[in-house]
Amino acid sequence: GTLDTDAGPQLQASWTWAPSAVDAEQIDRLGRLWFEALAGICAHVGSGGGGLTPSDLLPAQLSQAEIDELSGQYAVADVLPLTPLQRGLLFQSAFAEGSDDDVYAVQLGLTVTGDLDTERLREAVHAVVGRHPNLAARFVEQFGEPVQVLPVDPQIAWQHVEFDTDVEQRVEQLCAAERTAVCDLANQPTFRAALITMPGNRHRLVLTIHHIVIDGWSLPILLQEIFTSYYGQRLAAPVGYRSFVSWLAGQDGDVAQGTWREVFEGFQTPTLVAPPAAAGRRDVASFRVSEHVTRAVGELARSQRTTINTVLQAAWAQLLTSLTGQQDVAFGTAVSGRSVDLPGADSLVGLLINTVPVRANTTATTTVADLLGQLQRFHNDTVEHDHVALGDIHRLTGHDQLFDTLLVYENYPIDPSAFMNVADLAVSDFTSREYNHYPLSFVASPGEQMALRVEFDTDVFTRAGI
Repeated sequence: GTLDTDAGPQLQASWTWAPSAVDAEQIDRLGRLWFEALAGICAHVGSGGGGLTPSDLLPAQLSQAEIDELSGQYAVADVLPLTPLQRGLLFQSAFAEGSDDDVYAVQLGLTVTGDLDTERLREAVHAVVGRHPNLAARFVEQFGEPVQVLPVDPQIAWQHVEFDTDVEQRVEQLCAAERTAVCDLANQPTFRAALITMPGNRHRLVLTIHHIVIDGWSLPILLQEIFTSYYGQRLAAPVGYRSFVSWLAGQDGDVAQGTWREVFEGFQTPTLVAPPAAAGRRDVASFRVSEHVTRAVGELARSQRTTINTVLQAAWAQLLTSLTGQQDVAFGTAVSGRSVDLPGADSLVGLLINTVPVRANTTATTTVADLLGQLQRFHNDTVEHDHVALGDIHRLTGHDQLFDTLLVYENYPIDPSAFMNVADLAVSDFTSREYNHYPLSFVASPGEQMALRVEFDTDVFTRAGI
């Protein structure tokens, strides 16, 4: 039992024994050993015993010594391996280190007009990042295979500033500085938030996040959660990023790799529109397709029992044939990674997307219907295997690179009005900035007038040519 003393509770033990079996000296020694064992257990627990073990962190492949080393550097909640696209982005980030390249800084901006409670908004942003600690992950490469460390208490970079003069110029300067900072994965948080108070009771919220921790499908979820939290409304329990990483690790790699090897059998020449040189300055050209043409694209898709995305892919394949003179072409596309087999995929916040190749082979007699059917079959054959890393697909096909262009159909439109469900605040001037390293990318968004955004390398293409 315990005995209360001025120094605090003390453990007290009474021993009884059979004199015919042991004597008093042996009991004294046994008692000392027992107390020494208890003291050792207490010391072990006090120095961090009972922490994470290798089995806790699967599918990350870490030894106990490596886990202990990480625990000495960070307050570790979880450790996860990187997804295929994260591995590629980490490589690209290291390649661009020391430059002013901020191509993988995702930046959202919106203006809120009204009596905004700035402290409550700060707390809401922190609360949402706390729900999704992978947004504040630290990327560690000291053990061979890189891992991401999810912190117990996720930290983000937050600042609140007031601009009264030269507002537009100063906002742009701040946004550029935030993009530069977030690209420093080694030293800076992967999630940054800036609130700019401007004249006229207006506030500009700028979220800058490294692409290695978030994708476009996550952005509407993130913003919805921030404003739901701001208004004090209850949020459903979050789906952890671990669920996606574990699902990914459980996929049948042999079947998937066999499929990609088969669909690219006989592919001879990579489809490249730019010379193999360092990327130049990025530029963007934006267009709106007329309502008439937008409707026609939808009607063509319906008549061929396919999707608008497939129609756009067919047009892109024909453009690549025109640019390169190749009939058998390949290009990249972004897939959501949100499989129907993954519980809670529609509410996950993080980087789930992957980039995979699409192949189209035409001849002089290939009709539009033929090409659409070919692309639809390619999609049907590969959709269950679009989690495979692009580097692995390159290896399977025997090419270092299959393509250098990207086509993306963004079917996750962001409606700012959906984030605000009371009348005391108004949202306007919503902007989104997402780039990639490819010299030519085509991004389409649905609507009555389809929006087109062409991102290009100015060392390869001119605005007039685009």
